[in-house]
Parts: sequence; C-alpha cells; structure tokens
Amino acid sequence: MSDVLFLLVRVNLAGAAAIAVVMALRLTARRLFGAGAAYALWSFAPLAVLAMILPARVVVLAPPPAAGNAAMVPGAALAGAPPLLQPGLDLPPLLVGLWIAGAAGSLLYLTWQQIRFSRAVRAGRAGPAVIGVLRPRIVTPDDFARRYTPCEQTVVLAHERTHIARHDSRINALVALVRCASWFNPFVHLLSYYLRIDQELACDAAVVAAHPKARRTYAEALLKTQIAARPLPLGCYWPAQAEHPLAQRISLLSRKTPAWAARGVGPAAIALLAFGGACSAWAARPPQVVMAPAPAERRAALVEPTAIASISGPAAIASDARGSLRRAASPSRAAMKQPGAPQSAPAPVMQPATDEASAPGPPRRLMTPGFFGPSRKIHAVADWSAVEPGSAVRVLATMTDPEGIPLTTDLTAFGSQSWYRLGYVRRNASRYKLFTSVAQHGDRLVVTAALDRSFRFMVSGSVELASGETGTITLPTGQVVTVTPTLRPETPEELAEGRRTGDRRFVNVDRVDNL
Repeated sequence: MSDVLFLLVRVNLAGAAAIAVVMALRLTARRLFGAGAAYALWSFAPLAVLAMILPARVVVLAPPPAAGNAAMVPGAALAGAPPLLQPGLDLPPLLVGLWIAGAAGSLLYLTWQQIRFSRAVRAGRAGPAVIGVLRPRIVTPDDFARRYTPCEQTVVLAHERTHIARHDSRINALVALVRCASWFNPFVHLLSYYLRIDQELACDAAVVAAHPKARRTYAEALLKTQIAARPLPLGCYWPAQAEHPLAQRISLLSRKTPAWAARGVGPAAIALLAFGGACSAWAARPPQVVMAPAPAERRAALVEPTAIASISGPAAIASDARGSLRRAASPSRAAMKQPGAPQSAPAPVMQPATDEASAPGPPRRLMTPGFFGPSRKIHAVADWSAVEPGSAVRVLATMTDPEGIPLTTDLTAFGSQSWYRLGYVRRNASRYKLFTSVAQHGDRLVVTAALDRSFRFMVSGSVELASGETGTITLPTGQVVTVTPTLRPETPEELAEGRRTGDRRFVNVDRVDNL
C-alpha cells in the first residue's frame, strides 16, 4: 500500500504542476487561438500524469572493476538486469486509512449531488444538459418547447450534441473519479471547475462556427436558459457558481472568430507544448539503474570454491516473492547427514575480540541508540529480519550513494515480533534508500543490505558477523556498505510490546535452519 501512496503523491505533484501551467496559459490561448484551443490545453495534465506512470529511463552500469570481496553474495552479478533503485516511502497505516476515508467521503458527496440532479430531471426542472456516461443523452425542462423558439431550440440542441460528439460527459466522469482519489489536492478541484468553463465555451464556439448567422439567436437562447442550480458530476453543464456566467458567454459570442491560420496554428502549438512538457517530466524522473552482465572470465572467478568458502553457510540468504528466507550458500542438514555425501570444509568462525586495539580487521563501532538521530518505528520490510525470541539485534549501516550523498540506517529488530523495527533512516538529499535485514543463528548474525526493498540477489549483498563486529558489503553496483550488528537481550518493555502487537508476523528462525 505504501508503494501505491508513493505513486499517488508523485502523480499528484506532476498533475499540480501541469494544472498551474494550464491556468497561466488558458486565457492567452483563448484570446489568440479561440475557446477550443484553451479547452484542448487541459490535455497537458493527463499527459504529465502519464509521464509519471510510464517506466522510467534505464541507465546501464558496467560491472565494478574488482571481483568483489567475501561479503558479496555469490552469483549476485551473474543474473540479468532487473530494475534497480526505486526510492521507497514508509507511510504509517494512519495515512493509508485517512486517504481511503477521504476518497470514500468524496465519492459519497458526488453521488449525492448526482442523485439531486437526477431528481430535478425527473421533476422536469433541469436542463438543457447532457447526462449519462455509457449512453449520454440530452435532457430538457418541461417548458422547453414554450420557452424557446424553433431557431433557439436548434442551436441549444446543437450545443448539447456537440458535448456528446466530443465525449465531454465521459471526460467529466473521469475528472470526478480523479477528484475522489486526489481529494487532498486543491489543484485537482481547480481543474474540475475551470475545465467545465472552457468546455462550455468551446462548445459555444463550435456552434457559432457551424451557424455563423445565429449569433443573436444563440445569445437570446442563453438568456432564456435556466442555469443549473445543482452541480452535475456525471454530465455537462455550465458551473452555477461561476461569476456572471451568461455575461461571459455572451461577450465571447460577440467576438470575431479567429482567422483560419490562428485556428490551425493553435492546436499544433498546444500539442507541441503538451507533448514537450510530458517528455520533460518523464526525463526528470530518477532513472532505473541496470547492471550489465559480467565478462566470462570474471564469472568464473566469482564462483571459485575459494570465494565461496570465505563466506559461512548462512551468509547467503535469499528471499522468494512471499518474503520467506532460504539458505543459498550451504547444503541442507539432511544432505550433510546422508552417508557418503561430500563434506564441505567448515566455514571460518570470526570470534569477537576482547580488546578493541588487538581485534583483527576493522575496528568495532559500538554506538549508543539515537547517536545519529531520533528513534521511531519503521514498518518497511520489517518482517524480512529473523531474530530469536528474547533477543534484539541492532544493525547500524552507513554508505555513500552513487551521487556521493551519505546514507545511514540504524534499526533494531526484535525476536518477540516482526511488525516493526525501532530506529531511523537518514537519506539526506539522496534519491536512494538503504535497506537492511538481519538473520540470527545463535551468536552469528547475517546482515543483508540493499538499495532496493526487494532484496534480490542482483541488488544486495550479505555478510556474517559476530555481535559488535564491523564488516563491509560490496553491492553489485560497486557501492560499499559498512555494517555493525549488536546482539542483546530484549527488555521487559520490548517483550510486552511484542505481546501487544501479537505474533501473527513472527518469523520462526528454526524454519530457516531446516531449509
């Protein structure tokens, strides 16, 4: 659901920018090219939204020059080139519920408006107007034949038939649905209001162009028209709350129709503007980074037994589409117990040093919680970690993204529950996000880091460490992640919180060992 809301926010930002551009240009376009061109200018908004939905451009990166260190997952560079590095967004369930409640309330309100107008139609007090989406039809008041002369009836019905020919009622229905989904966006409500005005003016211009000698008759028919006092979400009508609507429409009827050249240049200029703006919005999106296949000689080096032996059995952890963990680098226990089965060399065990000065390898980085920032509940991919009951594992991970911006992720996973982790994620101004997970196997901790919430082999790496030990993970993109896991018992408060949230999301570590 968070991914859906992230897409919704991105689409609304692009739509708001496009609507602002249209609002700035619509009056100029109407004056230079006519009312039809101003109405066509609104096509810029859906094109900008489409640019946010289409797949982003792909950037292919060459494999890193080094074959990788022992922390890289074997086979990570052997796979194809999946999409990579889509920024994540962690949103609490409260925002999801708020969005759904607002959309449902907006839908109920528009439904109530439609029902009120339908009652006025049945009573013979509404119209002329076009109603219906699948089968649009024209409705007129009971006194239509008495109120209008035959000539006036002709131009009024021509106006409504123009709405049907241009599928305006269906466009308005789509706008109504967008208003429900984007009820929080004020620009969408501006679009709904001013698009209706430009829609009516465009139909007026089309009728006058088809009946050039009926300007006066058409103006008199407008003066006799009873503007709808009730909004019509699924249909075509002039907004009743518009300021002096009849005066504005009649004043436009008195203007001279733009020349043929202006009417021809206007649509071409608007189409070029809309297409160019949509292409610019698409090009401004962050690209998808794809790793190129490794050379043949490098592939052989990646799968040598010496490279695999440098990683302990549980170090290579994969995940299927359902989020379950599985062993990738070591044979299963059942296979090891079979008589005659080849026994692999035991993986080296890294013992934590008692003295920081004499500890081999990188120094320890034991920092207090909240050293970099405040702690909070993080729900994103929390259930990817597997910690034994009664234990809590804190993972501090730091790196520099491809653009040189530092990233920090400091999260603690709990064995009593996997609904959330406690800590923080600091991205600064980066377009990327550092994801981490941890799997506990006794006193050994397998830490996995990735720049993609999917944790696929092609975009992640793992390393096995002891509590308090610092190690590095080289991602397939060449970035190096420094990680420090710390194992401790859960506090009574954390155990109580785990009982409160329930164990429906608890990950059984024994299930990992038996795979």
